[in-house]
Amino acid sequence: MKDFDFVYREYSDEENIIYEKAINEILINIKNGMTFQEAIDNVSVADSELKAFIEDDALKILIAELCYVSKIPFEELAKMIGLPLERIRNANFEMLEDIEATLNNTFNKDRKRSGNA
Repeated sequence: MKDFDFVYREYSDEENIIYEKAINEILINIKNGMTFQEAIDNVSVADSELKAFIEDDALKILIAELCYVSKIPFEELAKMIGLPLERIRNANFEMLEDIEATLNNTFNKDRKRSGNA
C-alpha cells in the first residue's frame, strides 16, 4: 500500500466547537439535496487549514456511513454528492490508511514486531 504522511491535529476547545458545528451543517446540507461542494461552500470557517480538515473528514464520514453501513456503492455516492468517483476512491483509501496507522500506533506503541505476521 502507498504510504501517506498523515497530519494529525489537536483541536482547541474552540476549534472542536467549530469543527462539530461545520460537520453537522455539511451533513444536513447534503441531506437537504446540496452537492458536496455546495455543502462545503455553504459553511463558514475562517481558518482555511481547519476547513480543509473538516472537508476531508466530512467526505470520509459520508463514505463510512453510506458505503460501509448503508452499502451504497462508491459510484452511486459519487453521483449523489456530485463528486468524481476517483475522489471518493482516494478518500476511501486515505481513510483505510488512517485506520491502519491508528491501529498500528495504538497496538504497537511499546512492543517491537517479531515473527512473520
